[in-house]
Amino acid sequence: MLKRLIESPRLDIFIAIVIAIVSATTAFAAWRASMVSSAAGDAIRQGLIDALKKQASANEDWRRTYEEAGYAQTYAVTLAQVEAFEKSEDASAQAQAKNIRQYLLPNLQLLSEPLGTDEKYLKSDGTYDLDKRFADLEAQAPDLAALDPQASFILSDSYSAEQRLLTVGVILLAISLFWLALSQLSAKGSRLITLVVGGGIYLFGLAWFALVEIIFFSVRGGVL
Repeated sequence: MLKRLIESPRLDIFIAIVIAIVSATTAFAAWRASMVSSAAGDAIRQGLIDALKKQASANEDWRRTYEEAGYAQTYAVTLAQVEAFEKSEDASAQAQAKNIRQYLLPNLQLLSEPLGTDEKYLKSDGTYDLDKRFADLEAQAPDLAALDPQASFILSDSYSAEQRLLTVGVILLAISLFWLALSQLSAKGSRLITLVVGGGIYLFGLAWFALVEIIFFSVRGGVL
């Protein structure tokens, strides 16, 4: 009966059908591995973009903080100078103090706001709390503060790891395709052996591929 099965034309048809199924599966597996690789690239690009946005925002906030600090320091020094002139008995010094207080101090005070005018930024030693001012500026852009480049980098690593393992599955499916094609060319006595070998490798590769997908699907919380 086994001899009749090996020599039967139906076996050729069966092998052709199996090869077609395995070819389609291998093509799908290769496409999926390519999509995962693309997703890894997209995730790392998004991480880089988010990191650049956050860094640019932080640089601007620090620039603004130090700019306000410079004006606040200038305002404080100028105010002390004006108060000293006002206490002087020199009429010209008093006149100079009046002009500075009227024309220069308001502008300096305006430029130093709120760091130089809000008491919450003033430390007990008379210096300014630049870290608190920076934190307040950062809080003014919640969308940028919510960006998490590290999460995108971790996601990219996950996709990259999955892509490597899926590539192993693709290779297994390709090997099974080779054995199945070989069964068409083999002598009748060894056709069944090569067919079984090819089929076994195919099932193992399919199981490998499915297991990798399930594991990473679970790790990413239901994200393909």
